[in-house]
Amino acid sequence: MQLLLLTLLLCLNLTGLDGEQELRITFWIEPVQQAEFEADMLIVQKELNTMNLDVRITDAVIILTRSVNQDADFDSLCRILSNVGSSIVIDLTYTLWTDGYRLIQEKGIAYLRLERILRPFLEMFGDFMRQKRANNVAMIFSNQRDMAEAVQQMTEGFPFRTLLMDASQDKNFAERLQSLRPSPNYVAMFARGSAMNGLFEQVQKAGLFRRPTEWHFVFLDTRDRVFKYKRQAEFATRFTLNPRAICRAMQMRDLYCGSGFTLQRALLLDILRGLIGAVQISPSYPEPIYMDCNTSAEVNDRQDANAQDSAEWLEYVHWSNFITYATPLGYSFDDDSLKYEDGDNANTMQSLSFAINISAGYYSSEHEAKTDLARLSSVGEILLLNETISPARRFFRIGTAESIPWSYYRRNKQTGELILDRRGSPIWEGYCIDFIARLAEKLNFDYDIVEPQIGHMGQRNEQGEWDGVVGDLVSGQTDFAIAALKMYSEREEVVDFLPPYYEQTGISIVIRKPVRRTSLFKFMTVLRVEVWLSILAALVGTALMIWFMDKYSPYSSRNNREAYPYACREFTLRESFWFALTSFTPQGGGEAPKAVSGRMLVAAYWLFVVLMLATFTANLAAFLTVERMQTPVQSLEQLARQSRINYTVVHESDTHQYFINMKFAEDTLYRMWKELALNASKDFHKFRIWDYPIKEQYGHILLAINSSMPVRNAREGFTKVNNHENADYAFIHDSAEIKYEITRNCNLSEVGEVFAEQPYAVAVQQGSHLGDELSYAILELQKDRFFEQLKAKYWNQSNVQNCPLSEDQEGITLESLGGVFIATLFGLVLAMITLGGEIIYYKKRRKQLQTSLPITQVKPLDEPERDEQSNPRRAWHVPLPKSKPPAKITPPPSFEAATSKGKKLSKKITLGDAKFKPRHGLQSRRELGAPSGMGYIE
Repeated sequence: MQLLLLTLLLCLNLTGLDGEQELRITFWIEPVQQAEFEADMLIVQKELNTMNLDVRITDAVIILTRSVNQDADFDSLCRILSNVGSSIVIDLTYTLWTDGYRLIQEKGIAYLRLERILRPFLEMFGDFMRQKRANNVAMIFSNQRDMAEAVQQMTEGFPFRTLLMDASQDKNFAERLQSLRPSPNYVAMFARGSAMNGLFEQVQKAGLFRRPTEWHFVFLDTRDRVFKYKRQAEFATRFTLNPRAICRAMQMRDLYCGSGFTLQRALLLDILRGLIGAVQISPSYPEPIYMDCNTSAEVNDRQDANAQDSAEWLEYVHWSNFITYATPLGYSFDDDSLKYEDGDNANTMQSLSFAINISAGYYSSEHEAKTDLARLSSVGEILLLNETISPARRFFRIGTAESIPWSYYRRNKQTGELILDRRGSPIWEGYCIDFIARLAEKLNFDYDIVEPQIGHMGQRNEQGEWDGVVGDLVSGQTDFAIAALKMYSEREEVVDFLPPYYEQTGISIVIRKPVRRTSLFKFMTVLRVEVWLSILAALVGTALMIWFMDKYSPYSSRNNREAYPYACREFTLRESFWFALTSFTPQGGGEAPKAVSGRMLVAAYWLFVVLMLATFTANLAAFLTVERMQTPVQSLEQLARQSRINYTVVHESDTHQYFINMKFAEDTLYRMWKELALNASKDFHKFRIWDYPIKEQYGHILLAINSSMPVRNAREGFTKVNNHENADYAFIHDSAEIKYEITRNCNLSEVGEVFAEQPYAVAVQQGSHLGDELSYAILELQKDRFFEQLKAKYWNQSNVQNCPLSEDQEGITLESLGGVFIATLFGLVLAMITLGGEIIYYKKRRKQLQTSLPITQVKPLDEPERDEQSNPRRAWHVPLPKSKPPAKITPPPSFEAATSKGKKLSKKITLGDAKFKPRHGLQSRRELGAPSGMGYIE
C-alpha cells in the first residue's frame, strides 16, 4: 500500500515544464491521520493553486507503522530520498521517530515538527478542570484520530483521573458511560459542530444528560452554531472558536473560516504559505537532497558535503499570527527563532502549533457576554473572565431499597399505581429520602437514588457474593447506602457502618384488633334460652297461683269483706299477671294479697326475683368487661404456644433470617448438650434431668411460619392481618414499620415487647474517604434534633387520636344495649296499639247499648235544673214502662235523722252536706247486681 502510494506521488508530482520552482516536502504521519490528512491536503493544494504563488508543492507521505525493527519505515524513507528527494520533512506524528530524525539531520534536510491538533484544547480543558477541582473526567471523542491524540496527552499527564471513549468505534458508549462505577463527576465531548449533534442525541436517548453543569461541549471547529440542542443543554459548558479572529490571524477571507474549516487544514495551509514565501525570498534555493541507501557510504558523504547549508533558507520563513510555537514540557524557548536539538526524547523537540482564542462559557438564554467564563490566550494561558470558576456539586449514587416508611415510591392512594415525575421516573419518599435531601444540602452534593436489581437489603449466597443494597455497595454500584439497613456482623466484614441515624429498633408482632360482633340484644345473651324460658314460666305460674289463692282462700279480701271494710285490690287474673310482672322492677308489684298463703307465695316469688336480678346484673357486667379485656396473645412465647392464630414474616427478610438463625442456634445447643450429657464419664448424675433446659420455641415458630407461607413484602403482610377480623392472623416484622402502619390503620395493634433490637446506620465502602465527612454530618444533625423531627413526621401520633375509641376506652356502646331501648319502644308501640283498640271497642260498645236499650236523661235529686251546656255531668237510668203508673216514692229521711236518730252528735263528728254527689273512686258496699254509676249522699 505504501509503495503504491509512493509511486503515485512520484508520477503526479514532477517539476513543471514551465520552469516554476518546486518545493519537495516529505510528511511523516500516523496511521490514524491518513484519511483526514489526504482530504485536507487536496483542499490545501487547491487553495494554493488559486493563490498563484509560482512555487509548486510536491509532497510525499510516509505512514509510520513503527514496527519492531522499523525496517519498513526506513525503507520508505530511503526510496523517497533516492528517487524524489526531499527539501524539508514536516513531522505530524505524535512521538519523534528517532532514527529518521538522525538521518535527515545528518543529510542536512530541513525539519519542522507540528504539534498535535488537540493539544491546545486539551491543555485548556485540563486547566479549566483544575479550576473546578475535578477528580475524575470522562472524555468522549468522535473519531479515532482525536482519541489517539488524547491518549498521547494523557501520557504527558492530566491533573485528574481520565476515561477516554471513542464514539466512532463504540456505538454503545452511552450505555458504557451509564454503567461506570463510580460515575465520573464531569463529562466532556470533543467533536466538530455537525458530529456534536449525533453524540448528544445518543447521550440524551440513554438518559444520561441530567446534570448540565457537569457536561462540557468542546467544538473543534468554528461551526458551533449548528448545534441544535442549546435549550436542552442549558447551563452546560461550551468551548468555542471565533472564526473572524482565526481568519484575521491567517489573513484570509472570513468566508473561508466560516465553512469547510478544520484546524489541521488551516495549519497546513498557513505553514505551506510560509515555506513558499521563504523559497521566494531566500537567496539559496532549497534544492532537494537525494540519498541512495544502496550506494556506498563514500558517495553519500560527498552528497552530504554539498548539502550542509541547504536548511538555511528556513531563516527567511515569516509566520503569520496564526502560527506559534508549542512549549516543550519542562523547557523554555525563544520566540524569535527555531531551535533543533538532537535527542531521543520527543519533549525536547520544539514544535509548531496554532494560536487561537478558545472561549469557555455556558448555554443560557442571556447574552453570550454574560455567560463567558474563561478564555485561552495566544500564549497558552487561561484567563478567567469571572473571578472564580465554581466547581460543580459533587455527585454520588446512593443505594436504598423500598421499605415503608424509610424509603418507598409515591403511589396513588386509590389505585396503588406509581406516580412518575416529568422524566418518567418514580418519585421516592420516606424517612431516608428526607435524610438524604438534608445531607445533600448540608454537604453540597447531587445524587441519584439507586435501587438494587437483585435482592433487597443484602444477603450473602453460598459463593460469598452479596446482593441487594450491600451488594451494590461492595461492587461499587453505589457510593454509600442510606436505607433500613441493620448493623450485622457479617455485613461489617464487607462494608463500614457510620454512627446510627435511628434509635434501637427490632422485631415486633402486629395483629388486628378483634372486631366485636355487635348485637342490639347482647344483654339477652347473658342468660341461655332455657333460663329465659324458666323465668317466663315462673312468672306465669306465680301469676296463676296468686289468682287461684285469692279466689279460693277464705281469708282473702275478696271472700272476707267484713275484715277489710276499706277498698282493697282484687287479684283478678289480669291483676295477678300485672303484679308478677311489676315485681321484677324496682317500683315493686304494689299491694300484696291479704291471705297468709298468698303472702307466703309472694315472699318466695320476691326472693326469686331478687336473686335473678342480682345474677343477671352480675353476669351482664362480667360479660361486657371480659369481652372488652380479651386479647389474643401478649408475647412471642404465647404466640408460639397457641395454634389458633397463624403468623408469618416477609420471605428472606431480616426477620425471616433471624428465626432461621435462632433455629440453627437451638439445634446446635441441643446437639452440644446431648453430646455432653451422653459422653459424661464423671458427674453424670448432674445431667439427670427430665426436661431439656432450653426452650425449643424457635423451631416451632419457624415451622408455623413455613406452614403459613411467608409473604412477598410487608404490604401483603399488613393486608392479610387487616383482612382477618377475628384476630386470628399475626405478622412478625420490623417494629418501626409496624408502629408506622399502626398510625395509619386504626384496625391494627402491636402486641408484646420488641425483641432482637438493632440500630439503623449509613453504610459506606470499606476505607471510603466519605466515612469521616458523613459521620461528622450525622452527629451534627443529631445535635440539631433533625432525626427527632423526622420521627415526629412519620410516626405522627396525632393520627392515632383520630381513630374511633375502642369499647374499653369509651365504655359500653349503644350496640351492646340497644335492645333495651328497642324493647321500651316496642312496649310504647304496643301500648299505643292497645289504646287504639280500647277506643274502638268503647265506641262500638256504646253504639250497641244505644241501639238495643234507649236511655233517658234525668236530673239528679235535689239539684237545680240547668241546661245541657252548663251541666255536663249526667246520670243515666233505665225508664219504667209507660203502661204502669209510677209508684209513689217515699223520700228518704234526712242524713242527720238517719244517722243520729234524734241524738245529739259530738262535735268531733263531721256530717255531710246532704248534697247528691256522683260516684267516684272505689265502689261502696252494695249488693251484688246493683246498677253501677249511682251517686250517693253525704
